[in-house]
This record gives sequence, structure tokens and C-alpha cells, in this order.
Amino acid sequence: MRRFCHVPLCRRVAAASHGGHPHQPPLPPPEWIEPYTDLSDPSPYAASSASSSPTPSPWLARVVSLVLRSPPATLAADLRAFCATFLLRLSPAFVAAALRSPHLLPNPLPSLHFYRSLPSAVAADLLSHPHHLVSCYVSLLRSFAHSSSSSSREAAPDADAAAAHARQLVAELRAHGDTALRHLTPSSSASLIRSLAALGLAEELLWAWKAMRLAGVEPSRLIYNCLLDGLVNAGLLDTAVNVFDAMSTEDQVRPDVVSYNILIKGYCRAGRAHDAMARLSEMQEQAKLTPDKVTYLTLMQCHYSEGTFPVCIGLFQEMEERGMGNDIPQHAYVLVIGALCKDGKPFEGMAVFERMLKRGCAANAAIYTALIDSMGKFGREKEAMAFFERMKDSGLKLDSVTYGVIVNCLCRFGKLDEAVACFRSCQEKGIAVNAIFYTSLIDGFGKAGMVDQSKELFEEMIAKGFVPDSYCYNVLIDGLAKSGRMDDACALYKRMEDDGCDQTVYTYTILIDGLFKEHKNEEALKFWDAMIDKGITPTAAAFRTLASGLCLSGKFSRACRILDELAPMGVIPETAHEDMINVLCKAGRFKQACKLADGIVQKGREIPGRVRTMMINALRKAGNTDLAVKLVHSKIGIGYERSGSIKRRVKFQTLFQ
Repeated sequence: MRRFCHVPLCRRVAAASHGGHPHQPPLPPPEWIEPYTDLSDPSPYAASSASSSPTPSPWLARVVSLVLRSPPATLAADLRAFCATFLLRLSPAFVAAALRSPHLLPNPLPSLHFYRSLPSAVAADLLSHPHHLVSCYVSLLRSFAHSSSSSSREAAPDADAAAAHARQLVAELRAHGDTALRHLTPSSSASLIRSLAALGLAEELLWAWKAMRLAGVEPSRLIYNCLLDGLVNAGLLDTAVNVFDAMSTEDQVRPDVVSYNILIKGYCRAGRAHDAMARLSEMQEQAKLTPDKVTYLTLMQCHYSEGTFPVCIGLFQEMEERGMGNDIPQHAYVLVIGALCKDGKPFEGMAVFERMLKRGCAANAAIYTALIDSMGKFGREKEAMAFFERMKDSGLKLDSVTYGVIVNCLCRFGKLDEAVACFRSCQEKGIAVNAIFYTSLIDGFGKAGMVDQSKELFEEMIAKGFVPDSYCYNVLIDGLAKSGRMDDACALYKRMEDDGCDQTVYTYTILIDGLFKEHKNEEALKFWDAMIDKGITPTAAAFRTLASGLCLSGKFSRACRILDELAPMGVIPETAHEDMINVLCKAGRFKQACKLADGIVQKGREIPGRVRTMMINALRKAGNTDLAVKLVHSKIGIGYERSGSIKRRVKFQTLFQ
């Protein structure tokens, strides 16, 4: 009967290595294992490029499984025990194939630990097979690049850690010198450049490009595009443009739609929308390429973000004209409907919305919310609320943004009780209310003259832990000012300053307007001076408020003087003089308006004929057609009168003689 030895194989191997039992035969040397049963093509990338993949060795799956389940601290020992138990020795081709395994690709850290844990003999074998060595580093870099673009995996390193590991791997690869790098192939070069581009490593990316060219690898269009994408993602737009221009001179790899899309993305990220549009024209007219949905979506997003809504809308219309209607992505509809709403064209946005539904593209909450908000701003209560009901019927989940818009719309429509009820309902349902909800209610109650309720909501908002911003302070200050409670408004201004919230030009405009209406002219001027001292640039509306107050208090000369002081700041209100004349005529102070007009002409601040036109229009708007007609039929402002040899322009004040 045959007797079995119950001593573990790893112990028998150890015993054999030390001489073993004198009656026990020596064990055979470890057997080299290769990754595939068919090794007719020794290229490390043959398996990925062959039409029929070779049969993997059963050992490949077992080693990969061992790597994935072993803790990093014991992986080296587990690997040595595994090889000793089965009398195996991993060949360089096997190590390279294991690192290319689709099971290790999503797990960069275990892959790196496996490579670092290789027995010294295997590591030495790799050094003598540089093509497999290069393959290992390319696979590891690809794994880290894959992890950085798929951050949802818990075990994956974050982007900074992945980049740090990748830099170390590139440094090691470079240290192996030109001997190893000469074995770069078109496939490995493409993978290397794609990985470094995805990781955003600009310096390493440019090194890889140089190494590839030194290895005699001619770049394909794919490699060029990967390089372009990496440079754009790293913010090296000018270098990317140079690469693109060099690419344009090579007949075999001229830029394609993907190349143009990458460069257009770079221009858009850099805020160079004009250059992006120029590349679009070049793409169509010179390269004779047809833009795809990525091209249009990138440009639409850029113009939407920059607020050039007509261009965004025009790009969408071009997509439709090119027959791309059924292939337009949902986000393009979000952009164009949002642009139409912000451009004051909600009903055109509604028309696009209906076309979207007919094409089978589902609407999302952002589209509904944009349309409801726009209808609310135009005072179209019926349409806004009907669309809200339609949104609820569609089955979409209503979030805090949508409810915030509804509360704002109800406040605009003067339905404050319904707005508060909606707000409280959101609180009860656990919907995350925010400062925007409170600000809408504070503004609504303030405009309705119910400033005590506004103040209560303001204090409740702070008690709930929300920090009011400048806009929130401004709407409450505005409500207090319009209710004649200037002391409370000024106190809130002081509180705003104490809380570290920046006052804006609108804060000062509200206070200046309110103080002038309370005939506190000097206090209003102090706020103007404080605004200038803080470096806040006045707007045309701010000066209009100041000038109106000064003119009505008979200080129009001072208003003109302040207007002259604004020019060096780059603030030149084009209708400033017209506004001042209008406010005086509207208040029935026609003589003062004429005195102001004479001062404007005398000091050469406006062309006399333009001042005359201002006066005629202001008199007509104020309902004093008699004086307007008298001015039309006179030579006031444009004619002259003589006193001996002296010629003087006819003054506006003669209108009342």
C-alpha cells in the first residue's frame, strides 16, 4: 500500500533546500509559468490586439485572486509561500499579464503592492526583459488613471494620492534609462500618454511624448488627442495650441472632430469664448468637419456661463438646423431653456420645452424650475402655477430649489399667506430650506409694507443658523427705508458692518434714496462719501438717486460737480443730465430745470441742441405742453442775442420772461 506524507509541501520544500531527510528524494526546481498556453507571439500587447485571444493559464486567475485577498503587510510572504507550495516561478511575461488583468485594473493599490512584493529573483528577471518591465509600469499607471476617473470606489485612492503614486512610478521608469524606453510600442505609448493625461501630470506627459518620439514611435491621431486632452486639463492651453497646429501640418493625423472639441474645451475653460467660436468656424469652413453634439454642448455651456445668452440660443438653433433634433442631449435643453428664460423669453423657452418632449427627451427638475421662475418674474401667475402642477404630475421629485422658486413666485404675486404655508410645509416634510427661502419671504413682506414680519423672519433665519448675505440685508433695509423707518434701516446697516457682511453699492443706494426722501440731505451725502472711501464703484442708478435728491433740494451744481468726479473712476452715466432735468420737471420745478440747463450749456458739459431736446421732452412728459411748445418755437439754447458787440446764447431761463 502507498503511504502519503502528511508534512506540508512548503515544509518539505524548506527541508529539501536544507538537505532534507537522507531517504527523501530532492524536489525538482521551480517551474516557470507563463500567462497563456499559446506563446507564439511574445509581445506583451499581443493578447489585446489579436483577433482571437489565447487561453489564459489557470495560474493567472489564482495569482490575481491571491493579490486581491491578501493584506498588503503579508502579500510578499503569501506570494513566496504560494510559489514554494506549488514549485512555481513567475516569469516576466506572467507578471506583466497579471498587472494587465481586468480584475486588477480597478484596484491600483493591490496592483502596486503586488509589483513591490515580487521576489527578488522575479524582479531581477524583469530587469533582463525590458519590454515586460515597461509593460508593468504602463499597466500600473493605467490602473491609477482609471481609479482617478472612478472615485466612487471606496478602496480607490483620491486624486492627489493617485497622482503622487503615478509620479513615483514615472520617476522609476525614467531611472531605468533609454534601454527600457526603447521598447515603447505604439500601443504602450498610447496607454502611457492617455494615463498621464487623465492624471493631469503635465511634466510627465511631455516626458512621455519625448520618450515615445525617441523610441521611434510615430504618433497616431489617438495619441495626439490624448496629449491635447492632457495639456488642456493641466491648463497648458498655449502648448496645446502649438501641438494642435503641428498636428495640422501632418497629412496622416490631421485634427478630427475630437481634436477640435478638446481645443474648444480648452478655450472655453480659459474664458476665451471668441477663440472657441473662431475654431468652430475653422472646423466647418477649412477642415470641412461637421461639429457633433459635444462641440455644441461645450460652446453652449461656455456662453451660458458667461451670460451671452443669444449666442447660446443661436448654437442650439444651429443644432436643430443640422437635423440633430433627435440626438440633442438633455443638458443642451437645460441650457437653451435656461438661456431663453434669463434672456426674457419664457414663452420661447416653453416652445423648446414642448419640442423636447415630442422628441422623446424627458424633462428634469432644472428645466421645470427655470420656466416657473421666469414666468414668476414676468408676473404670469396662472402660467407659473399651472406649470408647477404639471411638474408634480410628471412624477419628478420636487427639491428645495423648486420649492424656493415657488415661495419666491408667491411672494411676487402678493400671496404671502400661501408663501408662508408652502415654506412651513417644506419644513414639516423635512425638505432642506435655506437662506433663499427666508430672503424671498423677507423681501415679499417688505414690499407689502409689513416690515415687522420681515424683521421677525430675519431673526428666525439667524436663530436657525443661516447667515444672511448682502442681498438679504439689502431687501430688509429697502423695506424699512420705504416704510419711512430710516433709523432702523441705518441701524441694520451698522449691524451688517459689525457682522462682517460686505455692503454693496445697492446698500448705499437704498439708504441715500431713503435719507433724501426724509430730507436728511447731509446724512445722505455722508453715505455717498463713505461708499467712495470704501472703494465701491457707484453705478449709474446710484448717481441717479444722488442727483435726484440733490436737484430736488436745489443743489444741482453740486450734483454736476460730483458727476465730473465720477469720470476718472470710469463711471460715465450717459443720461445723467437728462435724468436731472426730468426729475425737476416732474416735481414742477421748471425754473430750476431751466437754471440747471443753462449751467450745463455754460460749462460745456453737453451740446446745446441736446440740452434743448432734453428740456422739450421733460416739459412734455411733465404735462406742461405750453412751455414745451414755446421752447420749440424759440431760439432758446441754440440762438444768440447781442448787447452791443457782445454775443450771448439765449438762456433757458428766458422761457419764463
